[in-house]
Amino acid sequence: MPARCPGLWLLLLVSALCTSTGCRNKTDVLEIELRTREQLYRDLHDDYKRSESRITALQMEVEALRKGSKITPEQAAATYGLKRIVLGRSTGGVDNDGIPGDEALQVVVEPRDYDDHSIKAPGVLQISVMEITPQGVKTPLSTWDISGEALRQSWKQGLLSTGYSVTLPWKHLPVQEQLRVVVRFVTPDQRRYEADRDIKVRLVPGAEMKRADPPNMPPPSMPPLPETGPTLLPAGRTTTAPHTAGWRPVEGERPVTIGRPTPLP
Repeated sequence: MPARCPGLWLLLLVSALCTSTGCRNKTDVLEIELRTREQLYRDLHDDYKRSESRITALQMEVEALRKGSKITPEQAAATYGLKRIVLGRSTGGVDNDGIPGDEALQVVVEPRDYDDHSIKAPGVLQISVMEITPQGVKTPLSTWDISGEALRQSWKQGLLSTGYSVTLPWKHLPVQEQLRVVVRFVTPDQRRYEADRDIKVRLVPGAEMKRADPPNMPPPSMPPLPETGPTLLPAGRTTTAPHTAGWRPVEGERPVTIGRPTPLP
């Protein structure tokens, strides 16, 4: 009987391993199926949201056209089909002058529709850039306003991104590598879309010296203005009162005439 014990224990161990392996395999299959169904549910939910938003956009477009708004069907489709804007991958510093450092900023804005496709939606662009210090403090650096006509001419279609691409020389050279670009896109019907992105640029040598502000000089002090109160003369005396900058009425009823200037003795 004792000789049979090792074989029995070995049989029990093999059975337990097979049972645990089978349970693990079933668990893995169930987890894979649950993940697949969850992803399918998310995809269907996203399709439903896009379809619902698209129907709403088309209803707004039809309503605007029925009211006789001064907007073409193409422009209406582009405007009312706009969902969001995205800053393209090419957004960042530009160095084309052969001198170390980025002398300009390139901003690529991609208007997206409800199917997340880039569309040439009309509008104007407002761009602002802030510097980010190592302590995380953000300070304004430069701002630009791009008109609708200039924005329309900047449309480009490429492999990496398709959208409006504008190159903007710095108004003030950055002295921090980390920058935040904030873009606001305003459509003709005054709807606003915003997007922001943190970028890293190469600093121009000597940027701090070129950015050095003149010392804050106090404004020149102005002498106090003399009092303009009335001048009182003693009674019974005809001596001339001392000169003051104040105005006083002319005494007497004799009219005043303006003659030729005469030199003083």
